[in-house]
Amino acid sequence: MYLAYYLHWPLRDILDLEHPVRARVIHEVGRIHGQLDGAAAGHTQTHESWP
Repeated sequence: MYLAYYLHWPLRDILDLEHPVRARVIHEVGRIHGQLDGAAAGHTQTHESWP
């Protein structure tokens, strides 16, 4: 539901992703969400970017 909420993707499309791909997308959504949350609070966060 996390990816469906943030990306507005149908659940079936998310479940069809291979596990490593789905895990990476979850990581990236969390990273982006953290950056946006930090920016809204006036902080910056540095994380490893998607290769």
